[in-house]
Amino acid sequence: MKIKEDKYWQNTIKKAGSNIPFYCIPESLDDLSEIIKMAEGQSKRVKAVGSGHSFSDVALPVHYLVDLKKLDNLLVLDPEKIKPAYRNRNLINVEGGMTIQKFNRLMDKKGLCIKNMGGIDNQTLAGAISTGTHGTGIDLPSLPGMVHSMVLVSSNGKKYRVEPTDGVTDPAKYNEPEIELIQDDHHFKSCMVSLGCFGIIYSFILEMENMYYLRESKELLSWTDVKPRLIDKSLFFEEDGVTPIRGMMFQINPYKVNNDHSCIVVKHRLLSGKPKRDLNDSKRNVWSSVGGSFPFGIFAFWLVKKRARNNPEKFVNILDSALKRLKDKRYENEGYKVLYQGVEYLKVRAYDSEFAFDLGNDSTAYIDALEEMFELAEKNQARNWYQTSPMGIRFVDRSAAYLSPEYDKKVAYIDAPFLLGTPHSDDILKSYQEIMYKHGGIPHWGKINTILNDHKDQIKDLYPMLGEWEKVFRKFNPKGTFNNQFTDRLGLGNLTGGDLPA
Repeated sequence: MKIKEDKYWQNTIKKAGSNIPFYCIPESLDDLSEIIKMAEGQSKRVKAVGSGHSFSDVALPVHYLVDLKKLDNLLVLDPEKIKPAYRNRNLINVEGGMTIQKFNRLMDKKGLCIKNMGGIDNQTLAGAISTGTHGTGIDLPSLPGMVHSMVLVSSNGKKYRVEPTDGVTDPAKYNEPEIELIQDDHHFKSCMVSLGCFGIIYSFILEMENMYYLRESKELLSWTDVKPRLIDKSLFFEEDGVTPIRGMMFQINPYKVNNDHSCIVVKHRLLSGKPKRDLNDSKRNVWSSVGGSFPFGIFAFWLVKKRARNNPEKFVNILDSALKRLKDKRYENEGYKVLYQGVEYLKVRAYDSEFAFDLGNDSTAYIDALEEMFELAEKNQARNWYQTSPMGIRFVDRSAAYLSPEYDKKVAYIDAPFLLGTPHSDDILKSYQEIMYKHGGIPHWGKINTILNDHKDQIKDLYPMLGEWEKVFRKFNPKGTFNNQFTDRLGLGNLTGGDLPA
């Protein structure tokens, strides 16, 4: 294990960073225990980080930073320890520091595929799962929905394997004496999205799909066409009105061009087998596959920043042209390759706020919020304030994780991104947050969520099981070892009563 002293750390977009007294690179489960014991012996705080992709201060360390990059291996899964009912399922035991990109490639070699994922793959599994990364698909779970078991190292360096009450592990055959087995729904549903507040996640047992293949289409439509099909739900189905489309999302220009907002509607359809592709089917269009990636993304990012600084009014048409270039009749490939949306160079040089809206009772609150955000974008033109990326809308199935924005409900996510360096982007995002919150939106933990600073007392209303989550928080974090600026800012741990660790 390496420990570097007084090292500066910052997240991928360089908006959150600080000098870290102790930068730790563990190489084993026991190293994690040792780090926590050292920190607690000095009354210091500990925070694990993966790729640093979260834009909020949720991953900002204070004293001990634990970089999980060397904990990125597949682990042996002994079938004899697994209950018979789970043995024929595609269970994978993996360390939490593995990136999704590496994980996908290893699963491909096994003929397996991830069920859902975000648009890029540079995040670590532990970071993406702990903050509720979701992807899209109204009947598809977010990443925490893959988890059946996890190993967590908590206060005093104690190790736990946490599972649901009817977990995959057979307690009668469990033989990890240094790791306490907890099979309890409240513990598990709290740990699925724990924001790093319960300790350091060492590993997961995840369930994969057999390799599947998707066809992606990108259709250019107007908001006038899309809106009624969202309201009547027909956009989620094939033309027969019965067959569901596996995944659907869209990007939209917040500015009107020719009296309407341009949309690129992206649909993922499940194929019956490995496709026989021609050259057009096997590649996305040039902009999707190349335009926003290294090294071409350098020029694109420089050009956009220059436009944002010198000619921001051009973004009305720049965004429209960018969406039109994304139009693509079809792209067919392995599931994870289609779920990966590309232009990663630009995406890690942008930041955003993202809010989830309950779709229950045929609610259209997300549409109301979106249209009010359009109105604000139009008004901001008079101030020469402009948005530098299209808005994104995704749909996700309900989650069992207590601190997931989609806990116990299907949701629509509105994503409002800006490229770094956009003038007045913080002010615009603040106003967007206020609009989305007013319409019942719940902020994504890993994105900009400063709106919660003014609504701490309402967090328990947004998350009805927060009380149970905070009980587990206080069990695994009795000394405040895993608190940070984020928990301090929001008071997580005692919003529903109890004593917050100092």
